[in-house]
Amino acid sequence: MGRVLADMHVPPALRRWSVRLVLALVVAALIAWVPAGDDDRATRLRGQLDDLRAEQAALRTKNARLATEVEALRTDPKAIEAHARDELGMVYPGELVLRLEAPSP
Repeated sequence: MGRVLADMHVPPALRRWSVRLVLALVVAALIAWVPAGDDDRATRLRGQLDDLRAEQAALRTKNARLATEVEALRTDPKAIEAHARDELGMVYPGELVLRLEAPSP
């Protein structure tokens, strides 16, 4: 009887670990490729992010306007007078103030 050459044969342990490695790589690739099941949540979060960015831009504009107004109130006498008259209701001595109110419907 002839002798069987075993060195041409891959040992079972090596084959088993090779198969496990390939399967692990396939599973990892599928996890990375398949989108998350909670896509609705991601869409909601993107919408919230867009809303917050718009609010941030509006607040930046408002802050810039207020900073300009503050600087004018610090340095411009006409701005100080206008603020005193409009916001505080102040008048010069001897001025006559007439308040007109719109009639109620």
